[in-house]
Amino acid sequence: MKRTLKPLLIGICLAAAGSALAESITFYEGGNFGGRQFTADRPVTNLARSGFNDRINSAVVHDGRWEICVDADFSGGCSILAPGSYPSLGQYAGRISSMRPVDDAYYGRRYGNRGGYGDARATLYEGPNLSGRAFPIVDRMQNLGSTGFNDRASSLRVESGYWIFCSDADFRGDCRTFGPGDYANLPGLNNMISSGRQISDQYPYSSRPEWRDSYRQSQSGYPTRTN
Repeated sequence: MKRTLKPLLIGICLAAAGSALAESITFYEGGNFGGRQFTADRPVTNLARSGFNDRINSAVVHDGRWEICVDADFSGGCSILAPGSYPSLGQYAGRISSMRPVDDAYYGRRYGNRGGYGDARATLYEGPNLSGRAFPIVDRMQNLGSTGFNDRASSLRVESGYWIFCSDADFRGDCRTFGPGDYANLPGLNNMISSGRQISDQYPYSSRPEWRDSYRQSQSGYPTRTN
């Protein structure tokens, strides 16, 4: 059954996850696509009067790329969701206040310049080739132990900034660095990641990354344990 939401959400209709609209996304109030839902096919600047503000916990992107933000007017921490199913929105679960589609040209201008833009963002995926559950991260995640994503990541998308991901909590253990781009698999860290954080906005690094003393930067860009 369809019903009209508040005037703020004119143009957003309730729909099942299987709907296929151009640049559309379905949001769910509960995790794993449970609870109330709505499908958006245009920007929503503020969810404050919709009944969905800070209530969204999962999503299905039918087509296009969508930017989700924790504050109104596309501000605060933001992340890009590519087409696919997101039974959990990680750090964005229960925090989303605005969203909008971003076409390829906009996406390339904003995130494809090998440098930072706004908050650093990265998304871990449970399956290879950016498949399965997704866990977006803004700036840092010191311990994935209580998130349901510890030792589960098999691929990675870095949308902006340069990042270090490690096999142990608190950025310890075996670590690797990653710049902007898609990583279909994670050799050396597959199903091992327990923490990660941004280390720089751009490359070359303007200063030495603040790794723990037990690591140094190798010429290949990977931190190497020193004895």
